[in-house]
Amino acid sequence: MPSDALSAGADLVIINRFGKRERDGKGLGFVIERALDADIPVVIAVSRQSFADWIEFAGGMSVKLACDRHALDAWWRNVSLRTAARVAPDHITVCEAFK
Repeated sequence: MPSDALSAGADLVIINRFGKRERDGKGLGFVIERALDADIPVVIAVSRQSFADWIEFAGGMSVKLACDRHALDAWWRNVSLRTAARVAPDHITVCEAFK
């Protein structure tokens, strides 16, 4: 169950797509919300038609990546390095750093 992984301290959440169900608070929307609230990065495919809904859902806390492995790898290296160097409690969240 995805929510169990969040409770265990996941480093990253990968969701196959953001669609109408998630926009309407159904589907995996609750998992995405929990991850964002816990400052856990979320990788999710969002269609052009749903992108405005995604931005609203995520409160603007989003980084748009090219749909290719190199872009994802570069993003993750940057995110994971920032996470490793994080100094609590006055750290910048992942979303704030990339906004």
